[in-house]
Amino acid sequence: MARNRMETVMKYGALAGLLIVLVGCMPAQQTAPTQDPLPQSFVTQAVAFLDGLQPRSIAENREYCGFFGRDAAGRFTASAPIRGGSDFCDLDISAQEFEVVASYHTHAAFDTRAENEVPSDVDLLSDIADGVYGFIATPGGRIWLTNPASQSARQVCGIGCVSSDPEFIEGDAGFIAQSYTLSDLKRRF
Repeated sequence: MARNRMETVMKYGALAGLLIVLVGCMPAQQTAPTQDPLPQSFVTQAVAFLDGLQPRSIAENREYCGFFGRDAAGRFTASAPIRGGSDFCDLDISAQEFEVVASYHTHAAFDTRAENEVPSDVDLLSDIADGVYGFIATPGGRIWLTNPASQSARQVCGIGCVSSDPEFIEGDAGFIAQSYTLSDLKRRF
């Protein structure tokens, strides 16, 4: 009787050991990164650039747009801002002479009739089509970052992070989430 118990314990012990070895050999499950793979220094420089552009965009009630990227030495660079309309700005990624990493644009002056405190679905779709990130500055001083891989946008920083329109009314656009998927933005717009 004792011998049968001992054989059973040894069998299950060996089986458990084999299971541990097999589990240890299995590849680790990959999880999607929760943050964008842009270096913080790149994000910081993009935010500073947009902070400098905001006063002109707000004063003229015009969107300004362009691209951020890396020059031949790998340093942060930005294209000269292109002046758009009050709710649009046209970009041509093929005209850039540096490695484009992200688009950028402002959302002009505060307007109670405009949905300009969040990126539009068109903003995100444009970045997805170009395969680049996108930085968007709002009249309230928020900065958004679109991610073409995850097809989403998240706030890099909130109200007042960069220069904001003195006419801005907090809460006028209703609830603003910290992030939106493309589906969320399509529903919102």
